[in-house]
Amino acid sequence: MGLSDEIRRKLIATFQTEQREHLQTMMQGLLALEREPDSPQRQATLDEIFREAHSLKGSARAVGMTAVESLGHALEELLSLTKDGRLPFTPDLFDLLYQSLDAVELLVAQAESGSGATPASVLSLLTRLETAGQQPIASQLETAPEPPVATPTPSPYLLPSAAADETIRVAISKLDALMAQLSELVAVKIRAGQRLAEVEQVQQLAAVWQKDWRAQRAHYHRLLRTAPAIGAPLPKELPLLLEFLDRNQEQLRHLAVQTAALQRQFGNDLLRLSLIIDELEAEIKRVRMLPLTTITTPFDRMVRDLARQQDKRVSLRITGGETELDKRLLEQIKDPLMHLLRNAVDHGIEPTAVRQQNGKPPQATITISAGQQGNNVVITVQDDGAGLDVARLKETAVRHNLYTLAEAAALTDAEAVNLIFRAGFSTSARVTDISGRGVGLDVARQNVEALHGSLTVAFAPGQGTTFTMILPLTLASSRGLLLTAGGQTFALPLTTVERMLFIKPEEITHLEGREAIVEQGQPIALAHLADLLELSPAPTAVSTGRLTVVIIGVAGKRLALVVDSLVGEQELVIKSLGGQLARVGGLMGATMLGSGQIVLVLHAADLLKLAASPVSRKPLSVTREPSAHASRITHHGLQVMDNGSRAKTILVVDDSITTRTLEKNILEAQGYQVRLATNGEEALGLLVTEAHLPDVIVTDVSMPRLDGFDLTRRVKLDTRTKDIPIILVTSRDSAADKARGIEVGADAYIVKNRFDQGNLLEMIEQLTL
Repeated sequence: MGLSDEIRRKLIATFQTEQREHLQTMMQGLLALEREPDSPQRQATLDEIFREAHSLKGSARAVGMTAVESLGHALEELLSLTKDGRLPFTPDLFDLLYQSLDAVELLVAQAESGSGATPASVLSLLTRLETAGQQPIASQLETAPEPPVATPTPSPYLLPSAAADETIRVAISKLDALMAQLSELVAVKIRAGQRLAEVEQVQQLAAVWQKDWRAQRAHYHRLLRTAPAIGAPLPKELPLLLEFLDRNQEQLRHLAVQTAALQRQFGNDLLRLSLIIDELEAEIKRVRMLPLTTITTPFDRMVRDLARQQDKRVSLRITGGETELDKRLLEQIKDPLMHLLRNAVDHGIEPTAVRQQNGKPPQATITISAGQQGNNVVITVQDDGAGLDVARLKETAVRHNLYTLAEAAALTDAEAVNLIFRAGFSTSARVTDISGRGVGLDVARQNVEALHGSLTVAFAPGQGTTFTMILPLTLASSRGLLLTAGGQTFALPLTTVERMLFIKPEEITHLEGREAIVEQGQPIALAHLADLLELSPAPTAVSTGRLTVVIIGVAGKRLALVVDSLVGEQELVIKSLGGQLARVGGLMGATMLGSGQIVLVLHAADLLKLAASPVSRKPLSVTREPSAHASRITHHGLQVMDNGSRAKTILVVDDSITTRTLEKNILEAQGYQVRLATNGEEALGLLVTEAHLPDVIVTDVSMPRLDGFDLTRRVKLDTRTKDIPIILVTSRDSAADKARGIEVGADAYIVKNRFDQGNLLEMIEQLTL
């Protein structure tokens, strides 16, 4: 009784997975035997290969794949001869065995696609296997008229490995779908955090309202007691108003209690939601994490074949193969690693005779090393070849008309070495199927940078070359720096951010006609993010006389970006921009903030490329006045004066340590001296005891003991302090609050949810002129 089509399809699917495991084990064993023929484990390895061939034959018989069964039987017979010592291993025999494994892969791929015809090359190969023990293998290869077995699809170098502890098989598409849903959950968590902040604002409003009522409650009770004693007819509205105030008192108390409870419950729910999402994210990432050996195992065979084609002897070593990465990352770095290995065999490793002349071992070594550093994985591909020839790189650049002879001679070694990553650049004098087209290393770097990683190169003449690949552990989510430029908010992945600082315009220098700054003794090119993105600059970015700079680094290159302001840090779930915007320079995707605002995510590598081209901004011009203590800095018509006097002092009053620290950092970065107070009463004490009064007071409104309104009123009533400008920075944005601020004498009023450091600094500057 024949098997049903459905059962047979399931059996073939299982067989396809199983045979790849058999082929991989056999491939690894043959490579080990060829690499170390006298190894103490030789017999054990032979036994394992023999068992795998036997299992392959039995599995093929079960699903009716007679051609694969015949190949498995022939391999089993041939390996039996090698086990008994009747057939010695030679390079030609290894070639025949590898071709047989390729043929099995080809036949299985055909079964998957529905093609049932057995290629003639496979039948010829089967004949050669069956007669291999009867005559030398070399003579078979010389007389066989049939072409070698066609390379199957997928390539034998890309055979996947099975996880040792695998218990069930789950389609990657299902894990991808889970990861996509997880990304949405992370976005929900971010938005929930924003909602909690809004609830807390409502709670603060209710608390302030209740506090104001308590301040007025004495008047209410006095009116309530005196109204009946007046005796004269009362307006009919007064009893109604008093009754309303009585109800209002109770309702206000209930509102305060309910908002406090709501905030507490919402906070607990958000904490629980965050824990669950974080645990779910960690588990899904863990499921998707696979060891590097998942993709590196077939590299042994590829290096062996490439070296044999060029008559070189090369050994591949892998350390840290247990290092785990996200499945998607592994798939994406497979091609870059293959490019690096091909480059090492073709360009890095010298011919055997040359190595021996230079006193090197005849067999070269290529080492792939991997390890985790923080939230990144570092993978290196190192060879012990000749290293890079800087002079030859410069000659090639001239030959390709990239530079003139004089320009090439002026290139530094680092600049010359980076030429190998340019598209179309190759030092090979001939084009082969391995190299010569100049499309390897540039593609490798582009692929790595698309994964938010970097690829760099280092070398030692005569000793070898090392390529270093730095990658994130996972692409599901990352943290980013929120900043503004040209009046818009952007996100920049923190993995590319090296440092944030404030500079004065006169600190900008010029290097080769371009703006630059010197940081830790090293010059760094300077560019304005608004210019790179072709946006109009925000005037507040330069009106303070200080510039906010973010230093980014990618692939050993650094760039100082001038931005309008820094907003904060947030977890990012990056979404694609779609095909229509995929090639927009400087952008890699978009993300959503908790407020629902869509923010574009910057691509650091693209920004470095954009900065290498001319920009439209005119350099800052600094002109010195005759006075030894005064200078005028002109930037697009805006003037900032520095008269050499003492630094101005700002008194910051706020009961929130976070707000105090934020404002303190902003002000100190601009050169102000900052004093701190936690409430209005403490601020008044400082004004009494300090010898020097502050130049400006920046205060919150809602504070214990003495709020900002009362602090402002008392400061303005004191003849000693009445001229000190006061800026109220508060979450209370009603018209009544603003009117009260003006009434008590505040000089400026800033609402926290629209807080911008540029506005604050500009306001302080205006008030201290």
